[in-house]
Amino acid sequence: MLWDRAISQVLPDTPAKTIYLTACNSISDLSNQIEPVSKYFGLLLAMDTRGMDVSTIFDVATQLLARGLVYLCAWGPDCQRVHDIFDEAIVERELEEKASPEISDGTVMTTWHSKETFKGALSFFVHSAFATESYEHECKEWVIATIGNSKWEQEVRRSIRSVVCDPLAD
Repeated sequence: MLWDRAISQVLPDTPAKTIYLTACNSISDLSNQIEPVSKYFGLLLAMDTRGMDVSTIFDVATQLLARGLVYLCAWGPDCQRVHDIFDEAIVERELEEKASPEISDGTVMTTWHSKETFKGALSFFVHSAFATESYEHECKEWVIATIGNSKWEQEVRRSIRSVVCDPLAD
């Protein structure tokens, strides 16, 4: 755990976030690393997916959605493609849910941050990413995942205090 009960500086009346960090060597390791306690969770996924197979990303997206992913922020080289692949997995899941008797009325949110610094994406994740109303009260955990880049992990550790406490100081 990096930070307990982070309060948004943008919308302070939204539920507080408990922020975690996980660093994985590959995206395939990610679904094994994330085991949320709360029913739903948000994810900032920082990785370079240039040249990565679509099916690998799609499989991880499917696994994370089954574990309760309700908000994805994608950052890093080729993050727009990651966003699009997660959106495809969301649509496939929604089609499956419509065929079952229990239909979720919530919307899984996704964003990509190709034009922002990593610290800017962190700030957005902490202060502006929120689960939709259907999920917000059971979405307590917000995970920052760095994939295959120890420098990004160290940047998170170095900057989390300033991001949470003073988001405009960049």
